[in-house]
Amino acid sequence: MNNYLNTIILETDKHTRFYDITDNVTDAVRDSGIKEGHIVIQPAHTTTGVFVNENEEYLLDDLMLHLDKKAPQRKGGYLHDNIAERDCPDDEPENAHSHIKAALYSNSSLSLILSGSRLQLGKYQRVFFAEFDGPCPRKHKNKRRCLVSILGE
Repeated sequence: MNNYLNTIILETDKHTRFYDITDNVTDAVRDSGIKEGHIVIQPAHTTTGVFVNENEEYLLDDLMLHLDKKAPQRKGGYLHDNIAERDCPDDEPENAHSHIKAALYSNSSLSLILSGSRLQLGKYQRVFFAEFDGPCPRKHKNKRRCLVSILGE
């Protein structure tokens, strides 16, 4: 059994955006040399996620509109945003809405099947990295990491 680990680095440019990382994952599969196995994709941040869906502009816009209705950014509307009452860094952003979106509307990891050296996705399926709090305002935190682990033969 072989294991391969790859890190995808994304420089996010919008507060909320879905990045199609299917080609990045396919590149990791190629680089791994593994033909049969399992792929686990895991973002390394609590205000991001991963999911599989169709890369169709209007669908992605619909998803954004739904997310903004269900977990809107609002001043003073979330307990997590009471920065003065929490033990946290001075540069802590008010981003409870971003954590809620990541927790309820995406996945903290994603498992995919690898067979015949190919991702086993349906015709319209694509792998997305979801950014719910970008670009990060903290110094030296403008890049997002997404881990791709491939286990197999």
